[in-house]
Amino acid sequence: MSHIPHIENESRRRFLHGAAGLSLAIYLPGTLGATGPGLPPDATAVAQNFEPNAFVRIGADNVVTVISKHIEMGQGTYTGIATIIAEELDAAWSQVRVEGAPADAKRYANTLWGPFQGTGGSSAMANSWMQMRQAGAAARAMLTAAAAQQWQVPVAEISVSEGLISHTASGRSGKFGEFVQLAADQSVNRPGFPRLLRAS
Repeated sequence: MSHIPHIENESRRRFLHGAAGLSLAIYLPGTLGATGPGLPPDATAVAQNFEPNAFVRIGADNVVTVISKHIEMGQGTYTGIATIIAEELDAAWSQVRVEGAPADAKRYANTLWGPFQGTGGSSAMANSWMQMRQAGAAARAMLTAAAAQQWQVPVAEISVSEGLISHTASGRSGKFGEFVQLAADQSVNRPGFPRLLRAS
C-alpha cells in the first residue's frame, strides 16, 4: 500500500507572514541595478544633465527626455506631450525620449483637478498645453543664452533648428548636449521669460 504524504494547511496569517518576508528579500535597497522615476540616478549622469524644470532633461549625450505627468494608456499622451515640448524647444524628433513622472503632486499635478496628480477625462492635453510650451521655451532660452555666452555673441543672433544651435555670422554651431553645463548656470529671473516660440 502506497504512502500518501500528509499536506498541512497553512494558516492565512502564517502564509502572509512568509510572503511579506519574501517581498522584503526581493526589494531590499541596493539589490536592484535598474533606475527609473523616483529612484536616485547615477551621480555622474546628474552632473552631465541639464534640467531647467520638472518636465525637461537634456543630457551631454544630446538626448532630450520629456517627463510626462500623464500616463500613456494607448491614447497618445506621451506623443502629444513630447511633441509640444519638442516643437517649442526646436529639438529633432529623433533625439526625444519620454519618461513617466514620479508620484509628486506638487510638481506634476493635473491643473484641471486641483492639487492632484492623475490622468483621465481627456484632460492630458488640455491641462498640459501651455505648461509644456513654457517648459520647452525655458530650456531653449537657456541653451541659446549658453551658446551666446560661449561664443561671445548677442543671443538675438543665435538660432535653433532640429536640435542644432547656430550662429550664422560666424559659422559656428553645436548640439544641445555641448551646452548643458553652461546652460544650467543661466538666469531665468528676467522679464518676459520664457518667450514662446510661436503665438498662442
